[in-house]
Amino acid sequence: MLSIALVALIFTAAGTVYFFNKQHTLTTQFQSLKLIAQDIAYHDEVLTMSTLVATLDDDPRWRERYIRYEVTLDELLVRAKATDPKIARFFEETAQANDQLIAMESQAFELVSDNKRREALALLKSDKYQQYKAAFSHGLSSGINEVLTNTQFKIDENQEKRGFYLIMSMIIAFFVVLVLWYFLIRYVRLTEKAIVDIAKLDELSGLLNRREFSRIVGYEINRAYRENKILMLVILDLDEFKKYNDKYGHPAGDNVIREVGELFLSFSRRTNEYAFRTGGEEFAIVSTCSSRQEGIKFCKSLCDEVRKFNIEHANNPPRYKVTASCDIAFSTQGEKPLSMNELYSRADQALYRAKHAGKNQCAVFDDAVPVDATQNTAPNSLQN
Repeated sequence: MLSIALVALIFTAAGTVYFFNKQHTLTTQFQSLKLIAQDIAYHDEVLTMSTLVATLDDDPRWRERYIRYEVTLDELLVRAKATDPKIARFFEETAQANDQLIAMESQAFELVSDNKRREALALLKSDKYQQYKAAFSHGLSSGINEVLTNTQFKIDENQEKRGFYLIMSMIIAFFVVLVLWYFLIRYVRLTEKAIVDIAKLDELSGLLNRREFSRIVGYEINRAYRENKILMLVILDLDEFKKYNDKYGHPAGDNVIREVGELFLSFSRRTNEYAFRTGGEEFAIVSTCSSRQEGIKFCKSLCDEVRKFNIEHANNPPRYKVTASCDIAFSTQGEKPLSMNELYSRADQALYRAKHAGKNQCAVFDDAVPVDATQNTAPNSLQN
């Protein structure tokens, strides 16, 4: 998007520069043609006057002036052709009249040299000379005026196009910047969300972290109390996991943590089901359930699924596989709600009993006898 915006801005700048440059070129051309046209008209009059005066006054300076202005006029005609090639067509149309004028003026100078001034004046005042003079002057001025008119039309047309394209470029640039701004804001928001999500998650397991556990459990306790539902807190702790890391290495231990994290994610897909990693090898699930029996089945199934990983653990007799102890505590229903610390303390007490009853157990707070997780498994999810 930044590249597109840059291209749009470059396009706008380039278009503006192009039309301003074209405007400057056309204006310069117009002014140059206008000055050349004035100079050509002036030189034409000077040549006519010089020829007439030289005929009346036998002074060679007038002849020299005529020759000098004739050369200058030829140079002006060449400059006019170079300024706008279309002028050449008008010069071609007046070339015959110009040649005839030069021939008659040269003839007049020869007659003056032979002391035939009267014949020279008659030649310059003749209808034929005046006809050629009018044809040359009128054709040349008409041609240059037509080119000037066309040039002025191009200037006006370029001004209109310049305004139109400048407005269109600004509109396009505005929308591009608007779209860019939208995607920039969206990117910032997504980035902020990603940062917030990262702050909420445990990197290794992909579950919510301990900070989120403290925040969500308190909220869910109050929500369950308001809706008169049963809230369960399940805590799962991997058995002898420090010994597993000591024997198989921390990379292998990290793999086990990832597998348990995936298991907990699969057990917490419904609304108001939250899975956490609360410690090194300790995990938790918070959810509402329809009955205590359903929650107990859910707790047993977690232990059973960990055992089904069938991961070797030589330092975890008597099963010599990775197992987990699991506990469950329920919030009170219809009475004053427990605090987060009270609910967690109940679950921790049940976990303590499960650990001391031989591990690989599921224990319930206030239940005196832990239940062996190898018996009676339950479905993988709750029905709220």
